[in-house]
Amino acid sequence: MNNAIPFHAVMDVLARLESEAAGGAPVCVAIVNRTGGLAAFLSMDGTPERAVPIAQSKAYTAMRMESATQAFHDRLVRENLSIADFCDPGFSALPGGVPVFDGAGRCIGGVGISGRKPQEDAELAERLAQRLMEKE
Repeated sequence: MNNAIPFHAVMDVLARLESEAAGGAPVCVAIVNRTGGLAAFLSMDGTPERAVPIAQSKAYTAMRMESATQAFHDRLVRENLSIADFCDPGFSALPGGVPVFDGAGRCIGGVGISGRKPQEDAELAERLAQRLMEKE
């Protein structure tokens, strides 16, 4: 096992983005690898330009924290922390980022979605991350 998100799994998720996201505002998806580098990115027609860095930041945060960005947000509130306390300017606490784990439970990447309401981004990111983990 090479501890990476398989290329075919990434391509499958990108190919299914429009059908997975059907019925709502256009979104973009960012997939980062285990080092936080951008592995893939796709933006649907009509996605606001501001959504691009947000999706990337969500994916990066989910990978680095090994938890959904919603859980990270909840931790910040619960523990009265600031995102600045983590000393990483790439972090986001907006819902819509989900980590990707391999079969052994190691975090091998993250998925970030942006373009819709936060809860909708989070639900779509969860579905796409699950697809990646099924193909792992």
